[in-house]
Amino acid sequence: MVIYMENIKILFMGTTDYAACILNKLIDNGYDVIGIVSQPDRPQGRKKELIPTYTKQVGLDRNIPVYAYENINDHIQEINDLNVDLIITCAYGQKISVDILNHPRLRAINVHSSLLPKYRGGAPIHHAIINGEKVTGNTIMYMEAGLDTGDILASSLVDIDIKDTVSTLYPKLMEDGANLLIEMLPDFIQGKINPIKQDDSKACFAGNITKEQEYISFDRNVLEVYNHMRGLINWPGCYAYLNQKKIKFHSIFFEEKVHNNDYGSIEVDNKEYFKIYCKDGYIKVYNFQLEGKKAVDFKDYLNGNKLEIETGVRLNEGMDA
Repeated sequence: MVIYMENIKILFMGTTDYAACILNKLIDNGYDVIGIVSQPDRPQGRKKELIPTYTKQVGLDRNIPVYAYENINDHIQEINDLNVDLIITCAYGQKISVDILNHPRLRAINVHSSLLPKYRGGAPIHHAIINGEKVTGNTIMYMEAGLDTGDILASSLVDIDIKDTVSTLYPKLMEDGANLLIEMLPDFIQGKINPIKQDDSKACFAGNITKEQEYISFDRNVLEVYNHMRGLINWPGCYAYLNQKKIKFHSIFFEEKVHNNDYGSIEVDNKEYFKIYCKDGYIKVYNFQLEGKKAVDFKDYLNGNKLEIETGVRLNEGMDA
């Protein structure tokens, strides 16, 4: 169903499934997307096959021209010659020159998955969960030279449930961001929105997750450990060491409880999960993956395996500083 349509030409810049969701919503609501700029296809999987990016696939399916540049700023004139009225960006993955951003009549706007000025950068969803936030959302702002520093045009709130992981919060924010854009575009195009400057004193940076951040230490409060783990589970993942080999975690919860166990020590007292002790409680691990093996539920692991996970074993033995 077409909610709103304006005779303007839009160039969309984005790469990920988040961007593709927003792009599809724009097209479905009658907006004239005359081109898509995506990162180039990259080799994926064991066979290193070139697979179209999410937004490129939308272009192929919708018969919209796709432009894939190794460096978009080497193609400023080519992009400006498209003479679009508005650029919309989301999860594109390259720094874009202001010579491109300021060329369209309505400039360039971006959909960002945080409540700016908090969590500027490439991994706002991960960091919001890791830091124990209870609410996040999307922000639409003008694009400018600084990283996610432009004036705010619209924002929305999305609750973070205590059981949310990055994998469950991501689709909620993706759908919310697409809806927010469609809601604000009519007023934006008609000049009815008054931009709000960001308060830089409240800004914090949410950089891409590093390999070092994926490592989990247990000598902290249990809620801090739990938030750290669920902010990484399945994407890009989190791990500790069991007998000097990696163990990855896929399904967890936590329990606050006073105890006298060593941090990182394991206790097995039921068949549904095993416990990893932290400062004031323990992590319940329901599904995990030993190095070189497939992910498994703990109740299945107990059947027919040579058990490496037993009461008294300590994770990260000899690894923690």
